[in-house]
Amino acid sequence: MNKFYIVYAHPNHQGHHACFLKAILKRLDETNENYEVLDLYAINYDPVLKSDELYSSGQKTVNEQNLGFQKKIKESNRLLFIYPTWWGGMPAILKGWIDRVFVGGFGFVYKLGIPIGQLKGKKAAVFSASGSPELYSLLITREQAVRTMTHDVLRFCGLEAKSFRLGSAKILNKDSELKIDNIANKVYQYLTS
Repeated sequence: MNKFYIVYAHPNHQGHHACFLKAILKRLDETNENYEVLDLYAINYDPVLKSDELYSSGQKTVNEQNLGFQKKIKESNRLLFIYPTWWGGMPAILKGWIDRVFVGGFGFVYKLGIPIGQLKGKKAAVFSASGSPELYSLLITREQAVRTMTHDVLRFCGLEAKSFRLGSAKILNKDSELKIDNIANKVYQYLTS
């Protein structure tokens, strides 16, 4: 049995990302999967890295809240990140959460100058939608917002990771709901395989 930890980073609970969250939770409920959703905006998460948390300067402080998130990640074998692509990147609230949670000693360690991921054996998926045209995202920005998460964060920390995107996500309608449902199927199949 898998244990899912889902990180939702969007202030809107009516649009494309909320539709995706609802679709994926429906699948998890139908198959009696164990999951927990962390809604960063709903908990008013503080994304600002504090000076005593700056591990690159020798600081090692991780506050109780972030230690709790680390514990949830350790206890889970499936992670799912749901966030919009804004200005070619992820929302600041999610970036700050990563900076404060996936710290050295937890997400990775360096041995002889080589980074070693500490979260091996876990699988992660990323879902992001953007209002920009799909072709623009593929050819110009090269999907930087999801590549940063999958390659520079998750794989760096030892996870198997894959991204799923929805472009031209301006108005949620029946057509986009069908596309989202199809993506939710793919994400579910990937994470449960």
